[in-house]
Amino acid sequence: MSSHYEPLTTLSGARDAIVSLAFSAKAKFVSAAGYSGVCVWDLSTSAPTPLPHMLFAPQNPKYVMTSSAWVYFQKNKRHILLLGSMRGDMILWDYRSDIKSFQVLYRVPPMENTTDEILSMDVYEQDISPGRVGRVVAATASRRITVWTLSSSGEFSQVFSTMLDENINPKTVRMCKITRDIFVFPFYGGEILCLDYKTGAIKSRKSHGPAMMGSVALSNTSNKFVAYTGKNFQLYRLTTLEVLKTFSAGTPVVMFSKTVAFGESDNIVVGGTDRGCALIYEVNTEEILQALNYPRGGLVQPTITLPDRHLVAIAGSTAQQPAEVILFEKLIPPEETSSLSLPTVTHRDVITAHPPADFIFVGFYLPKKKTWYWAILSVLAVLAFIGYHIFPQHLPQVCLFCCHSEINIDGRWCRSPHSIETRNQTITGTRFRKVWVLTGGPGIFTGQTWIM
Repeated sequence: MSSHYEPLTTLSGARDAIVSLAFSAKAKFVSAAGYSGVCVWDLSTSAPTPLPHMLFAPQNPKYVMTSSAWVYFQKNKRHILLLGSMRGDMILWDYRSDIKSFQVLYRVPPMENTTDEILSMDVYEQDISPGRVGRVVAATASRRITVWTLSSSGEFSQVFSTMLDENINPKTVRMCKITRDIFVFPFYGGEILCLDYKTGAIKSRKSHGPAMMGSVALSNTSNKFVAYTGKNFQLYRLTTLEVLKTFSAGTPVVMFSKTVAFGESDNIVVGGTDRGCALIYEVNTEEILQALNYPRGGLVQPTITLPDRHLVAIAGSTAQQPAEVILFEKLIPPEETSSLSLPTVTHRDVITAHPPADFIFVGFYLPKKKTWYWAILSVLAVLAFIGYHIFPQHLPQVCLFCCHSEINIDGRWCRSPHSIETRNQTITGTRFRKVWVLTGGPGIFTGQTWIM
């Protein structure tokens, strides 16, 4: 099995520079947003998905999309694509599985109806469990940070909207996957803010960050971030802003913001270049593992990790020419798939008992109407315990019966756990990796947008 990424498919349809790529939950869809509007492909067929009508108008900020993100509600199996425009519109598209197309769910115009480009967008959770709501944050060119909640029924509500000081010009916003607070990374100045997720109040300031942060990716555990700092990609510890690693990107041909992403459980970093390729770095050694070639130049690249494979998508962002999206794949050996583990969070980084949002654990529950079934099991367990003291000679038979007793619940045969292995399987469940989404590309600078 290859240890390198191999080309999987090429997706066509974008007619101009792509600014933002995003994978949906479980990589069902991939979207490309930019100067030609939006394209979405179903990755099971590589076919384009029908979308609401949008004009092709690269010179009209209303139809130029600068940011994108996905959420998925497990409760009703609902995929929603969130888009931010150069004019400042927040747009939500809802996928209708019955007609296999997207429809407009919301379109929130910019405040005061003035142009206010959405520079960056992030979500707290992409794959949302029943009973939970989604959380979305966006940063605009006017230094405004806004947070919304989104329910599985489609209700989109603003939590707060706050204006930052004049000396803070946000370029990237990221939600902490543990506390839900918002980290604000400016393009220049090096002052990183942490905002309260409920009120938007500033909880902390760190003024000794990188002088330039063209693009920023946050690790799964929110304890590290990697940023493009002008010539290189650098890995920092978020709590202390200590430089941990430097990934050489070479001398840039043009001074635009190179995009960057984590991948493979934060073991690799994928960085864009202006030389027609993306570079994959090994985090521990800083070594370049592979170059992913793109024939047209400029790149945008998010990553996603699935239970059985890794995916990387790259796309061109050169103005006034078509831009294909190229998907690369690396299969995970079966023995590695079964041994994937949670990232480690030390007390130095974050002190919390809450698991990273990068993993979704699927357990089980006991239906109230069926509790008498479980009561029978409890009685049998008590009898086994009593028998241990009164009839020790009969203990093996009693335990054998209790450990292998089966009960029919709603047409399903349930067997009580009888080994450490099956108990671990019951409480561990399954996990899915989430998506990292980046924006930028040659000739495209989404802070003060311009085209080469």
